[in-house]
Amino acid sequence: MSGASARPRTLGRFFNYANNIISIMGIVFTTISALLIIVFIIAESFGAVHNPYTAMIAFVALPGIFVLALLLIPIGMLWHRRQMLREGTLETQLATYPTLDFNRPDLRRTAAIVLVLTVVNGIILGSSSYLAVDEMDGVRFCGTVCHTVMQPEYTAYQQSPHSRVKCVECHIGPGASWFVRSKLDGLRQVWHTVWNTYPRPIESPISNLRPARETCEQCHWPAKHYDDKLKLITRFATDETSTPSYTVMLLKTGGGETQTGTHSGIHWWHIYSDNRIRYVAADEKRQEMAWVEITTREGQVRTYTKDGKAPPAPSEIAAKARVMDCIDCHNRPTHLFQVPAKALDSVLERFPDFRSLPYYKREALAAVTAQYPGHDEGMKAVREAVAQFYREKYPDIARDKAALVKSAADEAAGVYGRSVFPAMKTDWRTHPNNIGHDDSPGCWRCHGGDMTTADGQSMIPADCETCHELLVQDSPTRPDLGKLVAAHS
Repeated sequence: MSGASARPRTLGRFFNYANNIISIMGIVFTTISALLIIVFIIAESFGAVHNPYTAMIAFVALPGIFVLALLLIPIGMLWHRRQMLREGTLETQLATYPTLDFNRPDLRRTAAIVLVLTVVNGIILGSSSYLAVDEMDGVRFCGTVCHTVMQPEYTAYQQSPHSRVKCVECHIGPGASWFVRSKLDGLRQVWHTVWNTYPRPIESPISNLRPARETCEQCHWPAKHYDDKLKLITRFATDETSTPSYTVMLLKTGGGETQTGTHSGIHWWHIYSDNRIRYVAADEKRQEMAWVEITTREGQVRTYTKDGKAPPAPSEIAAKARVMDCIDCHNRPTHLFQVPAKALDSVLERFPDFRSLPYYKREALAAVTAQYPGHDEGMKAVREAVAQFYREKYPDIARDKAALVKSAADEAAGVYGRSVFPAMKTDWRTHPNNIGHDDSPGCWRCHGGDMTTADGQSMIPADCETCHELLVQDSPTRPDLGKLVAAHS
């Protein structure tokens, strides 16, 4: 009997070791965090979790608490064992260690419990870890967790053609190496956010962008030949009736490859492998070119510099030269802050009834481009400025068309809300758009007529018809696009 009673005492000393405040806290917090994680996993499965902060707690914070609490259990046991040894209370019991004899029912039960708990803990930790990664890769996490920091980019993203594409698909792309690199860089960004040392505005990560061939071209296909595209541009004046004017151009988008015999246009010349263009920019935002090199499909190499000046040193070219790809022109494919005048043109095109409000574009433009202390305050002020103009200058319109005036004021406020973010010092001027050349240098960075070879015999074309052909310009009436297509087919 004495031998049988000694065995449970031997096993029981582990329970004695765990009888301390540290291990008990570990057991309590492990149990609570495990139960909460299970609850959140079930809630997530049924679509009940929609708040990004809740998901952060459920799948990032709680698993961390779970692991730390697990570690507290053996740490507390070790500390308590040493304390008991110092007190000399268990010298005899500590002289020998328990024999792992699985013929003993009590040991089998204990081992089974430990095994089951280990498997359960592994499932909980694995599931929560997966959900944590999935949450951190989600659009809500990227756009709303750091609300003030990411508000401009997230707002622009929601209005973009890529609003149904996850942030990580463009900013990270496929593959483990870029995933790890982005998460490590994310730690740096979190540090700056916590200590409020992040830049305002947030600069585009131009220097460490992944090549577009590994991201953009997962969906887009520059080698596919596209025919010329007809583009209608509608502009509205700031006069009493917001008079429209229409311009139609034929964009020579092109594409293709020499092997198929169908190749031409902007995409084929600039980014497809039949021609390779490299450049060295003179500034960090790549708004001024210092050196451009083109290698044609025949192997001919030509280099251009500003006004034919001496090229950069070979070491600088080796260190800074970049092979041109999609993002060099489409640099704001998702996070575009539209120029207020053009944004209001879009509003007037979508809501033609607004033209019945005298001087709508003029007043809305003045309100949107004014200075305000904050984003929400600015939206409210723009809305009130437009409404007040009609109350004071056209009281009959304000009374008879109250709903229309309210809608027009709301749309003007929306233009401000999508374009100006005072807290981040961000607006349509902080991030130039390189498509076209209306609002920033864009195409003129290379096609401005000043990039020539050293002997002056060759120049990067500056002719407008190189990339597009104007079919109608500033027409007061909307052109018949069907007739234009038929005429150029």
